[in-house]
Amino acid sequence: MNHPSHDDGHFEHCPWLFAGQAPKRQPAAQEQRQKRLFAAPGEVRLGEDCFVAESAAVYPDVLHLGDRSYIAAQAYVTGEIRTGADCTVNRS
Repeated sequence: MNHPSHDDGHFEHCPWLFAGQAPKRQPAAQEQRQKRLFAAPGEVRLGEDCFVAESAAVYPDVLHLGDRSYIAAQAYVTGEIRTGADCTVNRS
């Protein structure tokens, strides 16, 4: 079976693989992405091992992601979003 390379786009579409398979440079980029979310207007809480795709448009009033929850590629997130653990928000 061929496995795709783990470039940034791979994890954008399969974010549940990020915590266990991301090369060293990618967690730092994800950390910066999450810091930008905390700096934006709105209330943000992220559990352990969350992932937010760079290509997602995330402009919430409230964003609470439970542990191991993800916002995948090209999702559009506004308003109030609250998830439990092990959830994925995808584009519609």
